[in-house]
Amino acid sequence: MKRGFLAALLLSGASFALACSDTTSTAGAAGLSGTYDLVLSNQLVFVTSQDRDELRVLDLTRSPREFLPAPNPLEPLSIPVIARPDSLIRDVGYDATGNDVSGPYIYARSSGGREISVVAADRARLNEVTRLSTGQLITAFAAHAPAADGAPSILYYALQTRPQAAEQLCGPFGGGVVMRQDLPGPEGFDAAALPPALPVFCLKPADTVLSMIALPAQANVTDSLVLAIRNVSGTSRLVRAVADGASVEIPYKRPRPAPFTVPTYTDLVDIPARLVATHPSYKVSETETVPAGRYVYVVLDELTCNSSDCEGVIALDNGPDPLAPSTAPVLARDVTGAPMLTLKPTRGLPTGLTLRTGLEVREFLADGVAYSTAVPLLGIVPSSSGEITLFRADERRAFNLDRDPENGPLSASVVAELRDSTEAVRADQFQAITVSEPGCPQVEATNATAFLCNGTVPNGTYRFVFQGALPGLINLSRDLTAEEAPLLIETTLATSRGVVPGDSIVLANNAGACPAAIPILRLEDQGNGLTRLYPDLSDPAIATAVEPCASYPLFSVRAGPNVKPYLLYAGAESSASFIQRLDVNEPYTVASFLDYYAHPDGFDLGLEPPRSPTTYVPAPLTLTMTATIGSQSRLVAGDRYVVTLLPRFRRFVFEVDTSQTSNLSVYTLPASVVATDVEGSSLAFIAYPSADGILQVALESISDNAKNLQFLRPFQ
Repeated sequence: MKRGFLAALLLSGASFALACSDTTSTAGAAGLSGTYDLVLSNQLVFVTSQDRDELRVLDLTRSPREFLPAPNPLEPLSIPVIARPDSLIRDVGYDATGNDVSGPYIYARSSGGREISVVAADRARLNEVTRLSTGQLITAFAAHAPAADGAPSILYYALQTRPQAAEQLCGPFGGGVVMRQDLPGPEGFDAAALPPALPVFCLKPADTVLSMIALPAQANVTDSLVLAIRNVSGTSRLVRAVADGASVEIPYKRPRPAPFTVPTYTDLVDIPARLVATHPSYKVSETETVPAGRYVYVVLDELTCNSSDCEGVIALDNGPDPLAPSTAPVLARDVTGAPMLTLKPTRGLPTGLTLRTGLEVREFLADGVAYSTAVPLLGIVPSSSGEITLFRADERRAFNLDRDPENGPLSASVVAELRDSTEAVRADQFQAITVSEPGCPQVEATNATAFLCNGTVPNGTYRFVFQGALPGLINLSRDLTAEEAPLLIETTLATSRGVVPGDSIVLANNAGACPAAIPILRLEDQGNGLTRLYPDLSDPAIATAVEPCASYPLFSVRAGPNVKPYLLYAGAESSASFIQRLDVNEPYTVASFLDYYAHPDGFDLGLEPPRSPTTYVPAPLTLTMTATIGSQSRLVAGDRYVVTLLPRFRRFVFEVDTSQTSNLSVYTLPASVVATDVEGSSLAFIAYPSADGILQVALESISDNAKNLQFLRPFQ
């Protein structure tokens, strides 16, 4: 992710000397300033120090890990580059088995700049080999390593306007152009003998390339580029182009995003993207290996997206054969065979994306035990909220950590617990709650009957309080000086809280409540904002029981046993969380437009070929809860059912502890991310413009869905 997006998000930047947050020694300071991007090559992390017009290099092979020193070992190594660098890429290559390898160069540019620094990435050199001057505004670049021995590295860069060298191919007027620059190896590099840059793809008028990648290169085969293009008209598109000067676009498409529908691939639209990435080869089973570059992962462009599905990451499918890629690449299908769902951060917008094989993560599954899991292809997405999301890029779906370690994914379920008015669990539990998504199968539930579809159930806790005290009508003061009968009560909240005849008045003093409740006979509007509650004292037993309480100064109103005896709360029992009163057998609609937020194993909507009949119900789904028992022989006033919906779905999201007591308080806004295995440890490195530093994350030790302080190490 480049500076243009981060500048709008960055609230502050600071240089702040931090100690390690794990048990290792303190990281040496490198004096970073303007840390907007980083790139990994040959176990070296190159990072921009923008305000110093240079790059610094973190050596992952050193112990303790530190920035490479300069010839003067008291200073970190500085690689002078173009002014104010904020974007880095590397030569990306693939060996015979499709594994990711680094080429001889990394490249640096700046937003609004016209030059590119070519830097030798070999740790024996680490210097700027040459500086390419394009004469035009550069908006994106990509590169691939030599496709064969003796072949050059190839750098592609997109220009906002066409140079004279591109006029023969593209014409003198119109949009920009993508240029190709061949670069020999650094051993015999001669800047004076560089071949001229050649135009290979012509852009349309008012087009800007936001991001680009070169698909895996092959000897004697013309390269393919993937371009994320935004037009000044407010539209974006994602295309694949053969870098041969023919300017033929092969558009990536996805089904038109529409809520509550299963994509059919019959109504396809352009894909607005602002960041593009692909992957090396990875093995999904003993018999199946996915070739490098089959899937292209993109971060959607929120600025030009005009659908309901505009934030997050999706994958596009180039087809299983890299030698004959699909002529109509479309939205990928996930491991279930259904069209992939957009992978959205829980908060904020994505600020980076990387895909990496051969890494392990720590998962706390449903049994609470930590397991180390090797992931064939791991995706890492930082977001502007400070969250970091990990996802199963090999499955093209989110992690689900709430699963059984032996039996796999768990079905959504419900737990209902009967408690008394003191919140003590009653010994005699019995079923009185029904939770239902019509059409969904019945699932196991505790003290409830449940029909649910996995991947749609929201998380939440609800309280059904039988004959509970109405919120806002608890321990109100009475006017004992009034001439009227002492049990006549006036209140401003009776109407708004739905008091009805048959509800009860409970008198109280500082010592406690009156043992007897008084039924309400009728309500009378006094015309001054007050409502008078008339007690029903026709039963001599009630009149006798409450006579000693007539002078009590406080009163509450409690729901009666016959009309809407249940009070429903979302979460805690408070005025703010009160929802409504309910009759016995009256359903409450938790949500009426539920869609699938995850595709569980066995998901069978939108499969190709279709399956009939299907197990899952098409969205939208309606989820209702119903209290079915109101018998006073089994429930007493104040009893409550605490109903907890358990989606059994937990994403892998974590945050950095940035509290004032943390030594990581400035690590609030992450940007680019890289990841690799370092001597058996799976480590991610994230650039933080807000801290002018890099944060090392131990993926096999980090805790999900928590603010982490341990197993993080800052480098500044």
